[in-house]
Amino acid sequence: MAKKTLGWFVVVYGLSMSVYFGVWSFKDYFALEDAVRLNRPQIELRHRINVGFEGIWYLLSNMLVLQGLAMAFSKKEKE
Repeated sequence: MAKKTLGWFVVVYGLSMSVYFGVWSFKDYFALEDAVRLNRPQIELRHRINVGFEGIWYLLSNMLVLQGLAMAFSKKEKE
């Protein structure tokens, strides 16, 4: 029972982090497009780094969701 409950908490946490990093990724991507259009190399570099790492955190958050689902739907309960 505890493993399934923990699994659902991990799913909720992973989904919330996925939404958080997804939103920031889009915001930074649009700022990156503006910086490229305005030819601002320092700001462009900052947003390129942000978009890259927010994408990584987005993927890691989705991996948490998958692991949480695996825990929540596991058939075998270890005592």
